Amino acid sequence: MGHLRFILISVALVLGLVQAAAAQDEGTAYIVTYIEVAPSATAQAAALLTAFAEASRGADGNIQFQALQRIGRSSHFAMLGTWRNAEAQDAHARSAAAARFRDALEPLLYSPVDVRVHGDLVTAAGGTVGPAGVFAVTHVDVTPNNTDQAVELLQALASASRVESGSVRFDVMVQANRRNHMTVVETWESRESRDAHYGADHTKTFRGSLFPLSGALYDERLYQAL
Repeated sequence: MGHLRFILISVALVLGLVQAAAAQDEGTAYIVTYIEVAPSATAQAAALLTAFAEASRGADGNIQFQALQRIGRSSHFAMLGTWRNAEAQDAHARSAAAARFRDALEPLLYSPVDVRVHGDLVTAAGGTVGPAGVFAVTHVDVTPNNTDQAVELLQALASASRVESGSVRFDVMVQANRRNHMTVVETWESRESRDAHYGADHTKTFRGSLFPLSGALYDERLYQAL
């Protein structure tokens, strides 16, 4: 069973690299990775991800690398990577450090690692937050015929949200292999600023307008930095 999981992880990473090379070319590569481990392995996984994120920030071509732990489900993690181009991300994924990380992580998993490659839709340079900072990562899935309308709604949401008090980062990326799948990445100075965003008029308008376009549930997950 462990061998099968390792194969699945390797296949996912290789597919991610292929998609990045095909879709990004010389453009910035954005990688969103979801990781779920057995609850008993939570502390060990957190330590692995923390060390891997720190090392990855020093890799050639890395712009940003963040390891996150889900609020309310501590055995769920995410990694957010921004790379100068697909070649830099490819080199990092094939590095000895990445191989050691995958080897150490594999026995802790209860679900295959989910690697999603994205292109730029609405992004800007983001800052850093302290221990009270809150991250939100949302998978947005609309039916293919509603893609253009959804893109317009997300662009408007990003523009309005970036000027809110406590907003540090508000980016929207489009999944490389499915244009109708987008990921929203948010960083807020505190839980209070994130909660205020929920109540903003532009947030409510966005959710109401997106709902009839959706192809799946609006999958929003809150995290804290490791």
